[in-house]
Amino acid sequence: MTSMRRHQAQNGYPRGEETKAKIIRTSIALFGEEGFAGVSTREIANAAGVPPPSIQYYFGNKEGLYDACLEDIQASASAAVSPALEKVEELLAADATADRLIDGYCNVLESLADFLLGAPDAASRALFVAQLRAASSPPRKSEAKRAVGRRIQEGCAAVVSHISGHNLTDEEARMVCTMVNGQLFIIHVARGHVGELIGWDEITPARIESLKTVLRKQTTVILNSHRPK
Repeated sequence: MTSMRRHQAQNGYPRGEETKAKIIRTSIALFGEEGFAGVSTREIANAAGVPPPSIQYYFGNKEGLYDACLEDIQASASAAVSPALEKVEELLAADATADRLIDGYCNVLESLADFLLGAPDAASRALFVAQLRAASSPPRKSEAKRAVGRRIQEGCAAVVSHISGHNLTDEEARMVCTMVNGQLFIIHVARGHVGELIGWDEITPARIESLKTVLRKQTTVILNSHRPK
């Protein structure tokens, strides 16, 4: 096996990272369309334009490939949202005013909107995430894969709690930020149906900017409603 892999690395896989990225992009799209059980590694390899043994070489098996897709989505999400989250964490540590915290919260949601809706493969990722919760999808192998989502939830809940003067319980703060963030996630996960309701035939950059404007206004109203009277 070692000699075969050495031979493949020298002759069959001259651009390893490029090939891996191509396989992952193709897999996210196909897993999203068909589910984990609905597509074979051979079909993925054919769609990606690589030899079928490439899957085993780079990922070990189908489960390893699926896991790599999850890691890729989480890494991309972290890169997109981390700057805004870090700013919110700094504001919380500095005991910033409610207005600055609300602005920081809105910046997190806007960064998330760009990632969830604006990237070329955003639709494929949305379908993948929807399939992730289906019975045919394998379970997540690591709690680390939820690190980005947990960090967003914890940061947003902390902002809500701070704005309320810490008059909300932890559970109430989590409920508020879950419903606030749900404004965006419903469009991400059910983008086709929501598009019909809004009247969008496609999600364009201009429409994302309009969405972010509305998202900021509504989020500001909701968070201000939890300030101490």
